[in-house]
Amino acid sequence: LCHQAEQLDAAFQGNIGPDLSSVGDRLPIATIRERIADPTTMNPETVMPAYARTDNLLDVDKRYQGKPILDQRQLEDLVAYLGLEKVIV
Repeated sequence: LCHQAEQLDAAFQGNIGPDLSSVGDRLPIATIRERIADPTTMNPETVMPAYARTDNLLDVDKRYQGKPILDQRQLEDLVAYLGLEKVIV
């Protein structure tokens, strides 16, 4: 909903965030991981959710409190996909 990526076959892609088509060419893997896990470390005012952080979040339903949006494997899979790098956890 927020980003677009040319490698996705999706009719509706977002335009709020930057295009992720070649993010692996622009950013190191560690930076991609950090921006997904907790984007507030680089931009405290961002509206992008923290996909791996579980503390200091607002309006989290009780069923999801203390749980990240992505588990460690999912995070690494997404980083590998975006960075075009094989990561084995």
